[in-house]
Amino acid sequence: MVNVRIESKSEFKIYGRRTWVEQDNEMFGQFWEKCRQEGLTELFRNSHNNLEDTVTNSYSIGVSRVENDPDNRSFWFYVATESDYAPEGWDLEEYTVPASMWAIFENYGATVEALIEAELYAFGEWLPNSSYVHANVPEIEAYPAPKINKGNCYEFWLPIKEKYAK
Repeated sequence: MVNVRIESKSEFKIYGRRTWVEQDNEMFGQFWEKCRQEGLTELFRNSHNNLEDTVTNSYSIGVSRVENDPDNRSFWFYVATESDYAPEGWDLEEYTVPASMWAIFENYGATVEALIEAELYAFGEWLPNSSYVHANVPEIEAYPAPKINKGNCYEFWLPIKEKYAK
C-alpha cells in the first residue's frame, strides 16, 4: 500500500551523472546499473556522515528533469547524491533542486516494483483526485538510508502546487 505525505522542502544541491531518457523505462535501470558498476553509488554511500542533515535522507537519489514539460517523458535523468560539495576525484555535474511542496509517495517492496507502483498511484489516482497539479520542478526517487528507515522503503517525490493558486 502506497502512503502519501505532503511536505515543503528547501532547495538542495545534488552532484551526479546524467543521461537522456526517451520514454523508455528500461533506460533507468540500465543507467543505475552502469553507475553501480563504476562505483558511483558506493562513493555516494561512503561520502555521507550524517544523512539526517539532508533533505532526502538518502545516499543516492534519482532526479528526473521534467520541469519544462512534465507531460513529455523525455528528459535528463540523474543518478546523484545530495551534498553541498562534489566528492573529490569524480567528474560529476552539479544541479540545484528548487524549493517546492512535495507529495511524497512511500512504498515498500522490491525496488523497481515499489517505485513503479508509487508513481502509477501518484499520476493515475492521487493527482487527478487532489487539489494539486504538477509544480514544474524535477521529480525525485529517494532511497531512505537503512539506519533512518526500517525496511525496504522507496519514495517517489512529486512536486506539487495548488490547482487554483494565483
